[in-house]
Amino acid sequence: MKCNIKWMIISVLLIIQSIFSQELLTLDDAIAMALEKNIGIKVAKNTAEISKNNAHIGNAGLLPKIDLLSGANYSDAELISQTGTIVDQAQTITNASLQMSYTLFNGMGRIYTYKKLKSGSEYGELQARNSIESMIAHVVQSYYSVASAEENFKIVGDALNISRERLKRAENRSQFGQANTIEVLSAKVDLNTDSVTVINVLLNLDQARRNLNTLLNRDIDHQFTLNSEVQFLISSTLQELQEKAFNKNAAFLMRKKSLEQSGYDVKIATSTFAPIVALQSGYGYSQTAADMEIALDDPQKSLAAGLSLNLNLFNGFQNSINRQNAKIRTKNERLLLEKNKLELKTAVSNTYQAYKNSLFVLRVQQQNLEVAELNFQRTEELYRLGQATTTQFREAQLNLSRAKSNISTAKYNAKLNEIELLRLTGGILEK
Repeated sequence: MKCNIKWMIISVLLIIQSIFSQELLTLDDAIAMALEKNIGIKVAKNTAEISKNNAHIGNAGLLPKIDLLSGANYSDAELISQTGTIVDQAQTITNASLQMSYTLFNGMGRIYTYKKLKSGSEYGELQARNSIESMIAHVVQSYYSVASAEENFKIVGDALNISRERLKRAENRSQFGQANTIEVLSAKVDLNTDSVTVINVLLNLDQARRNLNTLLNRDIDHQFTLNSEVQFLISSTLQELQEKAFNKNAAFLMRKKSLEQSGYDVKIATSTFAPIVALQSGYGYSQTAADMEIALDDPQKSLAAGLSLNLNLFNGFQNSINRQNAKIRTKNERLLLEKNKLELKTAVSNTYQAYKNSLFVLRVQQQNLEVAELNFQRTEELYRLGQATTTQFREAQLNLSRAKSNISTAKYNAKLNEIELLRLTGGILEK
């Protein structure tokens, strides 16, 4: 039994040493890698590219349509001549032409369609930015989850070392009759408990690393360590953050673009009441040959041009219904914009309050750590002198571990609240 405990402790200590001697991955490295390799970010960029391609004047019908047409028609018919005899007549008509059509006016519908496509392109860019910012926030959260797990692993590793030294001291004292069996057994139980805690924390660390590796689109078992240092970047007031959110939050700007596009839909629907003026022209060749002979060696040339006007007088009120529905959708978009504005303001306020509260908790926990360290040092001295019980020493040890863990939790909670604030205010990529 003693041998098993010894080897388990040695294994845990070797794991601790190996973890903190691995490749160092900085937050900037992780973000750069995600921007380059993350699948979700690649898809978002490709989707934005599609929206950009759609915003073309040709897609709005502002360019002419040109067609090249050609064909050959064969016919074989029996005709009655003037003398009353039946004549078999076979011929092939071959033709080729270039035709052009262009809408000169349709009530400005094409212009508004093009403006809507441009707005859609900007919407696609905002959508991509929103997806990228959300993914980067996820990467940062995952990064600090690994950093938190590493800190916890170091904390429980330190506790394991303390318990190992305590057991060694108790066994030595027992050999000289200065400690009873209960003290040795208690030290063994606490050492086993700390060893199991280390293993469980290591499991959490491995899982957090795999999650981050997945976001970085690399081998999930790639080993690395992180920089646990945290710097807080936000010093703005709540009002400044709310104004920034209204101006830069991608999701809110997307809603404003949706309202803009619905306005263009109303104008497009209104344009259907106007006449359509179109220009058509064509230039072609045709030749008739006897029997089945396809040829254009001596064709007849033709040139045609025309101007047409088409005004719909009645189509079952479809145009009116479409315009009415477009106006209703615009009203809905305006209502949703107001709703999103209120929700965004609430989210920024709540997150800002949580951020300030977590910074306060961090300061309090730092003060608690100083007290816990002094208490542990004093209790350890008394324990060595035999003036403190095993229970008192263990309680001081657990208080110290809890104080360290509470600081780690408070620190990363504050950072995650700050990251969410940066995402809400559209500044996560800037920072």
